[in-house]
Amino acid sequence: MPKTLEVTGATLSYDEFGEGPETIVFVHGGGGNHLSWWNQIPHFMDRYRCVTFSTRGFGFTLDHSNEGPSAYARDLGELMDGLGIERAVLVGQSLGGFTVLPFAARNPDRAAGVLMADTVIGVGNEDILAELQTQLATARNALDDRGANIMVGPEYEQRSPEGLFLYNTIRALNPPLNVGGTLSSTDGAATNEEMANLSIPVVFLVGAEDRLVPPPVVEQASKLLPNSKYVEVPRGGHSVYWELPSEFNAILEDLLTEAYG
Repeated sequence: MPKTLEVTGATLSYDEFGEGPETIVFVHGGGGNHLSWWNQIPHFMDRYRCVTFSTRGFGFTLDHSNEGPSAYARDLGELMDGLGIERAVLVGQSLGGFTVLPFAARNPDRAAGVLMADTVIGVGNEDILAELQTQLATARNALDDRGANIMVGPEYEQRSPEGLFLYNTIRALNPPLNVGGTLSSTDGAATNEEMANLSIPVVFLVGAEDRLVPPPVVEQASKLLPNSKYVEVPRGGHSVYWELPSEFNAILEDLLTEAYG
């Protein structure tokens, strides 16, 4: 069973693995929870302390105050405080971007680097948000007919029906998805000024076949930060960490080297 930690207005469900001198915190997307990182933890836990947790509204985490995503970044800070983590590389997949980028933008001394995986959520730029809302509306319509399949690329859908089954099984542990607000800077996304002042390394990774957050939107977002890199992964859909873990882990390895030396 996962461990729990009381934070302001919530009970966070989390796990930690490994005892390395440096830390990676993994934050899942809207189709996952703290269990989603099974392709990453075994790869990194022999060299890094790896922490996973379920955000409010996911897995076994309880949102007592019903603050939802507006509390995500604060929750991350309180989790790191509770676990004695001074500084970490932060990995946010899809909705997880709304946790890691705002936190890093406001606490750059606590973030060694950020991997924004398949996401622009957390970017408070109005043009990016408008495009994101258009894509999310399209995705919601597709989800009505196709379940979680839009969360992965067409190549993976054909190649690994068993992997898609596992994805849906982990996703089914979550309550019904209910992400309120506009995901704008009003709700807690990083502002243009905050992003322009963020000097730590940030990688924007996206699958070339992502049907939820397409590559051009991610590339546009990457240009808002001074020390960011855009990486497009061939054959990948919206869940590169799940679909193509070797490629994902290699990109994270590069970021860890840059962040920790």
